Parts: sequence; C-alpha cells; structure tokens
Amino acid sequence: MGGGLSDVAVRSLKHVQSAISTRLISDAATIPETLGNVSLRHAQRDVASRLAALISLHGGAMLAEPVGLGKTYASLAAAATFDCGLTIAAPAALRAMWQRALADCGVEAVIVSHESLSRGIAPRNSPGFIIVDESHRFRTRTTCRYAALADLCRRAKVLLVTATPVQNRRADLAAQLALFLGRGAWTMTDDQLGEHVVRESTLDVDGQPALRGPYTVEIDGDSASLEAILALPPPIPARGESLAVALSTFGLVHQWTSSQAAFVASLERRRARGLSLLAAMEAGRHPTRRELSAWAFAGDSLQLAFPELVVSASSDEAPSAERIRASLLAYDAAIADLLRRMRGGANDDLQRADAVRQIRARHPHERVIAFSHYAETVNALWTRLASDAGVAALTSHGSRVAGGRISRDDVLAQFTPGTDTVVPACEYISLLITTDLLSEGLNLQEASVIVHLDLPWNPARLEQRVGRARRLGSRHAAVTVYSLKPPAPAERLLRIEQRLREKLAIAAAAIGRSPPVLPSLVVLEAGTRGHVEMAGDIVCRLRAWRSQSPEFSDEAGAILVAAADADAEGFLALVIEDARPRLVASVDGRIATSAVVIHQAIVASESREAAVDHIRLASIIAEIKEWSDRRRGAAATTVRSAVTTPARRTGLQRIARLLSTIPHHQRSRMAPLAAAARLTLASQLSEGAERMLHRLVHDESANQEWLEGVAELGRRYARDPRASISDRDGEIVALILLQRSNSSYA
Repeated sequence: MGGGLSDVAVRSLKHVQSAISTRLISDAATIPETLGNVSLRHAQRDVASRLAALISLHGGAMLAEPVGLGKTYASLAAAATFDCGLTIAAPAALRAMWQRALADCGVEAVIVSHESLSRGIAPRNSPGFIIVDESHRFRTRTTCRYAALADLCRRAKVLLVTATPVQNRRADLAAQLALFLGRGAWTMTDDQLGEHVVRESTLDVDGQPALRGPYTVEIDGDSASLEAILALPPPIPARGESLAVALSTFGLVHQWTSSQAAFVASLERRRARGLSLLAAMEAGRHPTRRELSAWAFAGDSLQLAFPELVVSASSDEAPSAERIRASLLAYDAAIADLLRRMRGGANDDLQRADAVRQIRARHPHERVIAFSHYAETVNALWTRLASDAGVAALTSHGSRVAGGRISRDDVLAQFTPGTDTVVPACEYISLLITTDLLSEGLNLQEASVIVHLDLPWNPARLEQRVGRARRLGSRHAAVTVYSLKPPAPAERLLRIEQRLREKLAIAAAAIGRSPPVLPSLVVLEAGTRGHVEMAGDIVCRLRAWRSQSPEFSDEAGAILVAAADADAEGFLALVIEDARPRLVASVDGRIATSAVVIHQAIVASESREAAVDHIRLASIIAEIKEWSDRRRGAAATTVRSAVTTPARRTGLQRIARLLSTIPHHQRSRMAPLAAAARLTLASQLSEGAERMLHRLVHDESANQEWLEGVAELGRRYARDPRASISDRDGEIVALILLQRSNSSYA
C-alpha cells in the first residue's frame, strides 16, 4: 500500500464521494429492465444487483425486504444472472404463485415444497441455485425440514427470501444464514450477519399504500371466567410425558382471548384426553402420549379402543393408579363445570361479531380480511355473520359462503388483482374471515382493511397479515388495520403485547424497523436503527453520491483525498480487504467496520468541504496501514472456522496423530493428502457440507481412505479462505478526513 503523500491526489469532496460510491454500489444497469413479460422497477433491479454481488462473493444472500415490495421478481432477476439450474423451495400453498411468476418471467425452475422437505423428499438432482421462499421457516436446526434443505444447499448458491427473518430471537437469523455461511454464522456479530442481508431502510415506498392504524377495538372480558381458568387443577400427563402447567394455562387463556369458541373447543379436547387416560387406568394401563391417539372424541361422544390392545402395561414405577384416577376425576369435574359455566353465560363472541360489523360499516365499499390464530374463532364468527351479505370463511378444512361450499381459488380470486372474471353482486365477497393459512406469500391487495381478531405469539404474523393487502401496485391509497384487544384481565396475565414488543425489538435491532403492527407501538428509541436497516440507509446515501458527480474518472495508483468540516474528528476510507473494496471509518475513536460507525462517518462527511490537513492525513494513512496489517496478520495465523466446531478440532487432531505415527517412508506420500484435508477443515462449509464433515470425521475408515474422503469433501464443497486474498489487500483507494472547524492542526 502506498503510504507516502506523493501517492495522494487531493480532489473535491464530491469527487471523492463519487469515487467511493462508484466502487461500492452495484450498478442496477447490469440487471435488464424486463424479465420475460415483467417490467422491473429500478428499485427491484438495484436489489437484484446487490443480491447478485453478495451471492458471487459469499455463495449466498438474504433478501429481507418488508412485505409487499416485489421480492419474488427481484429474487428471480438475481437468480437469472447465474447460469445454473434453479430450484425453488416454497410452502405448498405458494406453488401456484411461483408457477405464475416463473411463467411471467420466462424462467424455468424445479419447485419443492417445505412440506416435502419435512418428509425428507427432495429433488434428486443437486441444484446450482436455490431460492428459499419464506426462509424464516428454516430457523430451527434440529428439524427434518432444516436438515433436508441444508443437504440441498451443499453446493448451491443460496438466496433466502423472507420479510420477517427474525421471528423470536436473534439466532433465527444466524440459523438461516448458516445454510450457506456454515456454522461460523453462529459466532458472527450483528454487523457481520447484516453484511449478507439486503433490506431497504425506508418504511414507506412509492407505489405502496399508506398504513392507517392499527386501531384498537376493546372487547369486554368476564374476569370470573379468567379466575375459573386459573383455578383449574393441573392436567395429568401421559406416561413418560412432562407437562409445563404454566404454559398449559397460558395456552387456555390465549384461546379465551381469541374467542369463546376456541376456548370451549380446547376445554373439550382436554376433557377428552382426561377421559381417555381414565379409561386406560381403569383397565390397568397407563398410556403414553402416542397411545392416547387411539381414542377419538367428538362433542359428548367418546369412542374408545380396547386399552389392552393399544396400551402397553404400566411400569412398576408408575404412580398409584388410585391416585391418578382420583386426580383425573377431579380434573374432569372442574372442566365440565367450566364448560357449563361458559355455555350458560354471556358469549363474548357476540361482541366480536358486532365489532367486525362496525368495522365493515366504516368501510362500506372496501374488502376486509379478518385473521385469527384459531379455526374455531373463524367458525364462530362465520356462524354469527354468515347471514350478512358478502361474507366468506376460509380455513384448512375448506371455504364457505352463505350458499354453501366454494373453492379456495374462487374465494382468493376476488382478492387477487388482475382477475378478469366478473362476479355477480350476489356472489361478491367483501369480508373474508380466515386463519393465518393466508398470512404468507399471497397477494390479496384487493382488500384494503385488515382485522386482527387475536394477537398471535409471533409478532411476524401481524406484519405478514397486513402484507397480504399492503403491496406495491395496489389501487388503494391506504390500508387500514384494526386489532381486537384481549380482555384486560387476560392481557395482564399473558402480557401478550409486552411479549410481542420485546420480540419486535429483537427483530428491529438485528434487521430493521417494520411498519407498526401494534397500537402505539414504539419498538426502538427514537433515532436507533437495526444493523441491516442502517446498512440499507448507507447504500441509499452512497447511491446519491454516485449521481452527484458524473464526471468522475479513475486515477490508478493514487489515494483520492478530500476533507469535510464535521462535528467529529475521524475519517471515512475505502480500503481493499479480502480482494474487495470496503468502507472503514473512525469517529472520535478507534477504527471500525461496523454499520453504526460507517453511517456516522458518512453523515459527518456530508457537511461542507474543508481544506485537507496534510499532517493529519499522513498520520491517518499510517494508522489505517497499521490496522490493515494487524487484520491480515490475524487472518493468516488464525483458522477461525477450524475451532468453531468439535468435529473440526477432532479432525485436525486425527491428522496430527496420523502423521506422527506413520513410517517415515510413507510421509511424503501422505503429506499432500493431509494438507488437503487440513485445508478442508479450515475452509468455509455450508451447513449441509458441515453435517457431511461431522459424519466423515467420526468414520472409522483406514487412514489413507479417510484423508482422501476429507480432501474430496473440501474439493467439492469448501470455500478456501485464502481464495479471497489479493495482493492489493490493505490498499487505500479513497479517503475523506473529518475535521472540526476549531481543530488545532496546522
């Protein structure tokens, strides 16, 4: 790296800003304006270009744009830049949507459903590129679904697509990115994870309807019913089954806050389970949870199998049969009493139905979608609203209108734009009551009112519900959101909103803010932003820099330098690191590459231009050179990924033992294999390849065969950490000094 001032070219502040942005911002012009029959917006092309650059560099990326901004077409545009076989992993319910999108874009792909992956069914041919739609469904590493997808992603370039990557905890994001980053993702900081995520920083996008609400609708609750729920005796577990009584109680209360119908249905299921246990105990058996599935319950009718045939004998360590029987009888009596109380008292579902009617009255010429977590709630409101004009209900069991059954596609067609079918007035649907079955992926923008009939445990569901209607290209100027608030006593017990706020704060800190989904919701303090959102704002600012100085020309071999009169001292530098340009900054402190510090430096550098202080310039160049040398030295001496998993450590130890025990005359033959195996253990592997490595490390094959297997795995799947090393690493390309106007520098 040139460190002398003879290698410096002082230019205008705008010139240096343009130089920085030109090297960093992917050019949207690399993405065609049309893809098949689809015209791509400039923002979609820009996103696709950023994704393609990240995928080329890291083997994968995540598109985490908010709901309704056209992620499907942007992801297909990014995939089209790679000439390799495309596979799409999507929920089964979205297969038709993806088929239409592929046909519109003129792109061929194999579609595999999430449900098929859960059953271990995957395409036989390894994909070259895979788009994982609704990738937040793959946030748990221990599921069969995750393992099957990880296997698919072993050699593929991976594009994860989701509006809500963080559902409950920060680890959700790491688990998804590990599909292509490998287990090193678990040790990364928020900034490092955020480098692989594309998300625009703005909450409001041109062409997207405005958001009105959410407005709270109060529902009166019967506090006596709440007390009765809390007074229920604990349920009796099946043999070998643990039971968290508090969680069981919370589940009951959550169902009560949704509807009386959902609550009563849950009580009936619990009573049926208790009666099944009682029948088995009277036959001298204590069933397991699986064995209880031999019983069926509907209403007041209990259909029993023969306990002696379906239930194994109780163990000697089983609790006293008489004691369990007494507890079951007490539990059944308490539930039966509560059921009589609920059926004989006021029904809160009438209030809920009236609330929905009032909402419809406020929006007489708009379509409304009312979402619930529970099918029983949908059915209860359908029963009370079916006689009103234009009402339909949709659950996993089918769709209904007043005239009877109707196909799911016919219902959705009325809420999907571009449908040419003319609907007679008598068949027009203006209110659709549905479960969260429709909360992912579908374009239902003919609706302009969303009602949350209850609050799900997962706040991402709320954003997904609203996103069905609030989408680019909607003919509506605004989407209005209402939320039926849980009865106050239950809300105090569950702290539902507090829990949702906490989860939303986690997501906002990692990814960025989303449109408000709870009334009067403040997720983060004013001025704070998530790492990914801040990175998105950095891109927006750099994009503006690129357009301000079109006369920019490259000056090879010289550091382009300018200065800004800022409120802080420091610098913003463009440095070559790992064979690519990246920003490095310092604001009143040590050098950093975090989005927070870089964002501060960019904002500070947008002040008025100042004269360059050459004494300070020389000091900063030397400081950056020292920092870069330290980082490269650490990277050369530390195989970070090799110590992140026990399997890698075990593999390295086995290689060391092998080399120390083989005869001298064989070492020259084994040494190249050992070196190749070590390189595999020091390389980045996707999660799928990492799982293969784990199995291979513990394989008992002969030494040479084992080394060949490890080396071959690396040749097929590894990303060599040295591949990104460049002779230009550490070179400063451009530098903006941040200087206080009252600085004492000469």
